[in-house]
Amino acid sequence: MLKRYVLGQFVKIYLLTASGLIGIFLIVDFFERIDEFLAKDAPVIDLVSYYVFKVPFIAFYMAPQGVLLATVITLASLAKNNEFTAMKACGISITGITLPIIGASLVIALMIIASSEFISPITNQKMNYIFMGKIQARASYGKIPTENLWFKSTNGDIWNINYFDPYKSRLEKVIILKPGTDNSIIQRIDAKEAVWSINKWELVDGYVRKFNKAGIISTQYFEKKFLATPESPKNLSKAHRRPEEMSLSGLFKEIQTQNREGKDTSMKWIELHRHISYPFISVVMALLAIPLSIRSSRHGGLLFCVGVNLAMGFVFSFLYAMSISLGKGGTFDPILAAWGPNILFTVLGFYLLLTMDSEKAFPI
Repeated sequence: MLKRYVLGQFVKIYLLTASGLIGIFLIVDFFERIDEFLAKDAPVIDLVSYYVFKVPFIAFYMAPQGVLLATVITLASLAKNNEFTAMKACGISITGITLPIIGASLVIALMIIASSEFISPITNQKMNYIFMGKIQARASYGKIPTENLWFKSTNGDIWNINYFDPYKSRLEKVIILKPGTDNSIIQRIDAKEAVWSINKWELVDGYVRKFNKAGIISTQYFEKKFLATPESPKNLSKAHRRPEEMSLSGLFKEIQTQNREGKDTSMKWIELHRHISYPFISVVMALLAIPLSIRSSRHGGLLFCVGVNLAMGFVFSFLYAMSISLGKGGTFDPILAAWGPNILFTVLGFYLLLTMDSEKAFPI
């Protein structure tokens, strides 16, 4: 019953703090962007829709801060009203009292991950379309790349397409290079154009040249030639999507595809691990805030508790951002960059929990 009471208090305060943080973010962002909406004479519905669609995006980043503040306020209020003493007198340990908070923070992290998979990609795409596509009128946003395309097919062939018409499934000035086992080019196909026909490309007016280490072996001209390849108009018609517009599974599939194409996927791996690790900062914040709040409540009031925990949260945020930057710079492995700070501060949180009886604010 007491655990349910603690859980109820935490959830109620978390909803208030998270809503407050999201509201503050929306207000600040509104005053930053309203001039651009007014300059374009945008309809009110676009302005309202933009901020409605932005809520899941903000909730993703505000969840750990909401957990931190909710944990501090919950525990500080329990300590202020001597409810900790009463619970201990009933035989409930500190771990038993705070376990509902850790469990709730884990549920919040899982809900944020679920939102990143099923909700945020859709709302972020609509949010970006309103602001980047309609307000800023970026010509490149959401557009299918059509000119001077270079890519490596999943079967190893290297393609260069001068122009791609996604509506007619037609290519102009196509070059297809086939590398050998030592990565030297053993065949080159040039075609004036190519048209998709059921499940293969029909190449028109071109030639096939074959090579060995000495040079050209043969040249064969053709008026029409069918080429079976895994590259279809559907594959070529994928518009460039921003990382926040992709689900976790979609981002993983893109990484696998780019791996097969021989592209560098280190930045994509960092984005994927960051999107998974960031929600679990909520659990880390709860583990840190519990012992810090209980200790600091012995030495000061609510403001002192909030100050101590915000300072620790700032240190964590700084190290997390620096770790991600080092990962993007190639210094850290993607897994270490995204999960290293979480692991480090989780260990610190457990250490503070195990030394809870110490009278020192930071036992060393």
